[in-house]
Amino acid sequence: MILKTKRIKKIAFVFMTLVFLTGIVGFLLAYIPAHMSEKHTNDIVKIYYQDVGYTTDTFNSTWLNQIQSYELTAEQGYTIPVYYICPNEVYENKTIILVHWHESNHTVMYPIAEVFAKQGWNVVLYDQRAHGKNTAKTVTFGYLESVDLQQVVDFVFEKSNGAMIGALGQSMGAATIAYYSGTKHANQCLDFAIIDSAYSSMEDEIYSEISKQKIPLPAKALTSLGSGFCKLIYGYSFSDVDIIKQVKSNNSLTLVMHSKCDGKCPYYMGEQIFNAIPHDSKRLITYEESDHLFSFWDEKERYCEEIFLFMDEYLN
Repeated sequence: MILKTKRIKKIAFVFMTLVFLTGIVGFLLAYIPAHMSEKHTNDIVKIYYQDVGYTTDTFNSTWLNQIQSYELTAEQGYTIPVYYICPNEVYENKTIILVHWHESNHTVMYPIAEVFAKQGWNVVLYDQRAHGKNTAKTVTFGYLESVDLQQVVDFVFEKSNGAMIGALGQSMGAATIAYYSGTKHANQCLDFAIIDSAYSSMEDEIYSEISKQKIPLPAKALTSLGSGFCKLIYGYSFSDVDIIKQVKSNNSLTLVMHSKCDGKCPYYMGEQIFNAIPHDSKRLITYEESDHLFSFWDEKERYCEEIFLFMDEYLN
């Protein structure tokens, strides 16, 4: 009887330990991707610029004094910092909104901002949720970020008095734009969208990242576990951030850009997004050898040329 009682206690202890560890893993899978700090985003941008050999000196000397800074207040009360490159404060001009990727901030888009500014565009940059100086507490991988983008579009629409507005984003920034592009608001206010290296859903992206790690547990089960905890903690699941489902309602001129060697967001994700867009005012640009976020640097001349050729062809 005593041995049986000890065995039951041992089994119960092992079971409770497994439940506890499972809970910890699920919590971390939901918590870690959702949290960011201003210092972290600054550090990541610095490392990225070191990798690509870019310095902000030229940008700062030419455009920094042209930037007007604003703060928008989201419905939930947090601050969305907006940086408006508007030479001579002429707001009634064609404007591009640039949306940065996960773990970075608006400054990582300076090289692309330069390209558009030199072509006579006004440029708007901002920090996405929980990145840079944005005071939101959590990242939602495009889900609530799309609401922030809508607010930025409204702000630009009012400032520009209805002039042409486009949006270009990379990785999570591209996913934000893609998610927003399926809304009625985007169909009414956004003239074009450029989606560079986006993931097709948060669920697929988390699953892809887990699969790359040498974890002796099923990636699918871990993804479901993290999604469940995300729903419990933040009120949405990984599957709610479904880019494919959203772009099926896209009615905006759209350029999708993706590399076949993208190690972060596999190429098939770009193809899925492109194929899901229900109209013909779209184009898919494929890069052959660039890793994630490096197409602009590896083939800068082609990257820029394709964008402006696309706009010239469709917008004119």
